[in-house]
Amino acid sequence: MEHRVFLRQLEANALPASDFNHQAHLYAAWGYRRDYPAPEAAARCAHTLSRFAMANGEAAKYNHTLTMALLAIAYSRVASNPVLADDWQAFLNNCRDLAQDARAVLEQHYSSERLSADSARKAFVKPDRKPLPVSCLLN
Repeated sequence: MEHRVFLRQLEANALPASDFNHQAHLYAAWGYRRDYPAPEAAARCAHTLSRFAMANGEAAKYNHTLTMALLAIAYSRVASNPVLADDWQAFLNNCRDLAQDARAVLEQHYSSERLSADSARKAFVKPDRKPLPVSCLLN
């Protein structure tokens, strides 16, 4: 599905929650980054994912820190290789680790205790292991 159609359906809560798997999360992240600078893309993506979770009775599953950390990592890769913003398959290939085991990537930056804390679900919490590549979200 074309990314703008997908994002409109996601924003309208028209996608079945059962079909919104991890790869769909990455597609949303990529779609927003394709159309917006990284800071705006991250804000839009996080807002949409939070609203989608609430609309589907899964608000407790949304974790703002997890979302923003994954966006920072993914968007830093786009910043270092801009062609990834235009090619979903290239993005997916370049972010294979995020697609296959995002938890392992996050554990380089966060302990499980910090990432699963209630405070991390509600607001962004800085990593306790290794800094995130956030420069892409500042420009």
